[in-house]
Amino acid sequence: MSLTLEEIQDFKGKYPKQLWTLFTVEMWERFCFYGMRGVLTIFMVDQLGLLEDKANLQYGAIQAFIYAFTFIGGIFADKILGFKKSLVFGGIIMSVGNLIIALSPHDFFYFGITCSIIGTGFFKPNISSMVGELYKEDDPRRDAGYGLFYAGINIGGLLGGALCVYLGKYHSWSWCFLAAAIVMILGLITFLLPEKHWDLSETLHYSLFLNQKELYVKYWYTLEHY
Repeated sequence: MSLTLEEIQDFKGKYPKQLWTLFTVEMWERFCFYGMRGVLTIFMVDQLGLLEDKANLQYGAIQAFIYAFTFIGGIFADKILGFKKSLVFGGIIMSVGNLIIALSPHDFFYFGITCSIIGTGFFKPNISSMVGELYKEDDPRRDAGYGLFYAGINIGGLLGGALCVYLGKYHSWSWCFLAAAIVMILGLITFLLPEKHWDLSETLHYSLFLNQKELYVKYWYTLEHY
């Protein structure tokens, strides 16, 4: 039987055990995201023949679309899909996007990067909001929880940026984007692994949308600190 949100929030110690799942999932997702982001300009200059200035402009446009789609993804999660479906959908689309690029980086780059933009928009805002709901409003341990969560972001970003650039420049651009896809799939598997004693996604899905205004405040707070 799944734990209720109140039972999850009454955890003992510094961190709820559900946080470690979110930590791992976000670490792999940030590996995928920053791995892809870290090679964009290099790839567009070396493989697509763009001048550096134009490559930088396209890089900026891609980042702008990503942040725009996080808002859209949050609305879809609220009104239509819910947390679990939004996270899974976003992760799948990100994986597909990187796999498409891996098939033929030169030919399918813009198709794949479009999928990555959409997928990130559905994934990014929802998992951050879940972290805050693991704690009661007045729980002083919440800051430590976000600190651990952001550590996962930094670890994933560091590993993804270093490994994907290395694979792309010294081995194969297909390997680079394939690595990003594989780790995103690992993140999805981690999120979907069945647990006998709790179902994080469904429990938090019900609680979060009892108060939509509170959700959006938390979303923008996490976006600022992301």
